[in-house]
Amino acid sequence: MSKDKASSSGKLKFAKQDLSEGDMHGQDLRFADFRGTTLIKANLSETNLTEADLREADCHGANFRKANMQGAFLRDTNLRGADLSLVTNLLAIDVESAYIDKETKFPNYIQIRWKSEREYSCKDILPREKKGRRTKERRFKDKARIWGNRRKASERRIEEDRRAAAAKKLKEKKDKDKKAKAAKKK
Repeated sequence: MSKDKASSSGKLKFAKQDLSEGDMHGQDLRFADFRGTTLIKANLSETNLTEADLREADCHGANFRKANMQGAFLRDTNLRGADLSLVTNLLAIDVESAYIDKETKFPNYIQIRWKSEREYSCKDILPREKKGRRTKERRFKDKARIWGNRRKASERRIEEDRRAAAAKKLKEKKDKDKKAKAAKKK
């Protein structure tokens, strides 16, 4: 992939392609569509994956070191054996919705405690205040989403698409502004 193609972020479509062992080191992949893509052992280190759609992607053994994963969609993503160390803006809730194993490397601000081969607890480690207490305590428990150990659809966490929620909020704000302008004219 060329740097010119990556600069047009938001229009990158890689859905259902085989990019195994691909080198995308340092690319700007904001809003890229990797849904269902095979990224086995791909190098995505130091990339900007802000709001990238990695749902159902196979990232087994991929290198995400120092990548920015703010708002990245990871539901049903295979992250077994992936290197997520030094990743920024990754949340425990995103990890919970992906498939992981004990070989997956996480940043030090996400804590995974394995209870058994298939059960784990995942939580964000938040910075402490001066008093020594965390500002918020967030802990997420889930059975491990190991490949081939899927939960029933009825048991899955209901997850609203973040892009749709943001668009809805923006539309509501615009409607509210229009009503306010109309009221001022009267």
